[in-house]
Amino acid sequence: MLIGCPKETAADEKRVALTPDSALQLQKLGYDCMVEAGAGIAAGFNDAAYDKAGVKIAKNAAALFKAADIVIKVIPPTAAETKHLRKDQTLISFFYPAQNTKQME
Repeated sequence: MLIGCPKETAADEKRVALTPDSALQLQKLGYDCMVEAGAGIAAGFNDAAYDKAGVKIAKNAAALFKAADIVIKVIPPTAAETKHLRKDQTLISFFYPAQNTKQME
């Protein structure tokens, strides 16, 4: 099962849902991990750190969403990101359902 972490798209968002250390812990539990290229830069994690931790690097968000079984994010997905989600995927993120009723559909 592949857990994918796309780059956060909000201009002021510095957090990342998957760090190299958390990826190592998930891999010990049997999960494979992937991040979008550059996803951890704002949080201080370059792609080389993820690669060293055994994390696959996706060229872009579309490739990550296509490959991932589980998508993890910090902020709720944008409308553009929700178009990439499949019915058989799991999304884990903050969501604020009362403020995002259209995306809940």
